[in-house]
Amino acid sequence: MTHFDAQFLLFDKLNHSQLDKFLEANLADAITALDKVEVNTKTSWNSLQDSLYLKLYNLSQIWVIANHLQSVNDSPELRKLQEKYQNKISEFYVRLGQSKKLYNLLKHIKANESRHLNEEAIKIIDNEFRDFKLSGIELNTQKQTEFKNIQNKLTGLSTKFEQNVLDATDNYSKTVDLKDLKGVPEDLLAQYKIDDNKYRITLHIPSYLPIMEYCENRALREELYHQYVTRASEFNGGHFDNSQNICEILNLRRQKAQLLGFNDYTELSLFTKMATNASEVLDFLYNLAEKSKEHAKKELEELKTFAKINCGIDALEPWDIPFVSEKLQQYKYSYSNWELKQYFQLEKVLDGLFKLIFELYQVEFKIRSDTPSWHPDTKVYELSRDNNSIGLIYLDLFARNGKQSGAWMNSMQDRFVSSNVTKEPQATIICNFTPPNTDDTTLLTFDEVQTLFHEIGHSLHHLLTTINHFNISGINGVEWDAVELPSQFMEYFAWDRKILNNISSHTKTGLSIPDELYQKLVNARYYQSGLAMLRQIEFSVLDIKLHQANISSTQEYLDLTNEIRGQIAVIPQVGYNRFLNSFGHIFAGGYASGYYSYKWAEVLATDIFSVFENQPCYTTLGNKFYNTILSQGGLKPMLDNFIAFMGREPQIDALLKNSGIN
Repeated sequence: MTHFDAQFLLFDKLNHSQLDKFLEANLADAITALDKVEVNTKTSWNSLQDSLYLKLYNLSQIWVIANHLQSVNDSPELRKLQEKYQNKISEFYVRLGQSKKLYNLLKHIKANESRHLNEEAIKIIDNEFRDFKLSGIELNTQKQTEFKNIQNKLTGLSTKFEQNVLDATDNYSKTVDLKDLKGVPEDLLAQYKIDDNKYRITLHIPSYLPIMEYCENRALREELYHQYVTRASEFNGGHFDNSQNICEILNLRRQKAQLLGFNDYTELSLFTKMATNASEVLDFLYNLAEKSKEHAKKELEELKTFAKINCGIDALEPWDIPFVSEKLQQYKYSYSNWELKQYFQLEKVLDGLFKLIFELYQVEFKIRSDTPSWHPDTKVYELSRDNNSIGLIYLDLFARNGKQSGAWMNSMQDRFVSSNVTKEPQATIICNFTPPNTDDTTLLTFDEVQTLFHEIGHSLHHLLTTINHFNISGINGVEWDAVELPSQFMEYFAWDRKILNNISSHTKTGLSIPDELYQKLVNARYYQSGLAMLRQIEFSVLDIKLHQANISSTQEYLDLTNEIRGQIAVIPQVGYNRFLNSFGHIFAGGYASGYYSYKWAEVLATDIFSVFENQPCYTTLGNKFYNTILSQGGLKPMLDNFIAFMGREPQIDALLKNSGIN
């Protein structure tokens, strides 16, 4: 069996042997289809859709699922499977991108069928010509071989980087006594308890972060901080060290870019983005930094003063900042994150979120208890609009060993509709929330509520597409520096009073957030926003500069890190900080020379959301957003979609206002 639908994969019974067969069969089918196309060079566009593109679709979907399973249920068998196929699949896509016969066939189709092709087909063909260039179609045979080798090495190194971070995180735990956890709220202690007086702490965020925020044991906070910021580095005794991987990845990316005629990898990366060049991005980032820096300095001085007077800390260190920040927030606004957390029960948050989505887009969520998944914690929902099925969404929300940290949305299946196939889109949302407590209640921090809204925004962008071809349906084909628009847009609704009423319910009283606490939350909205802004800008500038530089050693990227930090950050860091060694966004994800996308897209998102603010009903605007942006996939440039909604180009004012920065 080579054809499959993610909906009918029995995830609860799927094993690596079955995955192996799927991968082998679908890779063979794709190779055969390409062979046939290269022989029959007069194939029509419709025939190409139902032959080659269908096989490419099947291969990409099963490969996505294999990688997804490795990220959420890591095992030696899945790693071996990934190692077995990643080079084979990489080589196939390099061959595909360097196929002159396919390239010439598409030129023939565009020249002879253009007047019969729809807008989608023209866009796909134009994208293919762009991607042919980026795959080395213009290189000679020797350089094409070099390009293929670089691609294979990069694929392997990114996988190894990701695995090292996962292993380094899973490999550490510390057992302490109850007295060592003084200050940690009572309801959080249960997640650490292993027997009467023994408690275990790990580096997974639901375990790590509460210690950093609440624990009065400064020595323990320092030890955990050291372990966290040195994950996958030389400080781990040589185990899981990503230092050399970083150097090799940066060097190979630079070689790849220069092979293709670009000066550096940043120039290559921006070739497919909204931003036109590195100067435009850096000007944008440094401008934001300049507007934020004085604000951030005042926030840091306030922290230092409060730490000295109220916490007995004369010299504020990085491991003190979450702890003192939480104390200062309680002092200034008379509430704590723990107090606020009592109002956000996961089931209630989801119920209110689904109601918001219905108001915006008339989309309904229905639980699918009969649909298998890869873990008992995962819930599956079917989405429908006007009683028509749209697709499925899988929610895998709790932290566990063998699961990568962080939060993200994955496509489980892309929308693809042609004369011979109809595939609905499917998405999965991955988070790492604290698992349910003894009474099966899951409480979320307000940050986690916003994270859930954010990832739902990504999934709606993927699921509500009306584009038929998988290459540009959903989030596919959307410029990377615009893909965060729908996700960040959704975050802002979590601050709306009406929405907060619908998503909050106190664990004891069942009441939603009272006006007094809501006002405190609003007052604290911009708390330390300058520091947060500079942190994102620091990472974004460093990402661009790393990929412009010629890095050949660990010391060189450490020196560059310190240089950028000195330009932008106001919080000094300890010399052993190795955050780059676990920075999967740029070394194992899709954000290389693109981390600035979060801020770039935030300009778009805040600008659009400013139109929604204070509206009594969201339906009319929601439908306009659906029609101009969510449904459009990668059919048009995002700037065109933005202008279709707003009637003008983006402005930075709403971002500064939303960040509390004048």
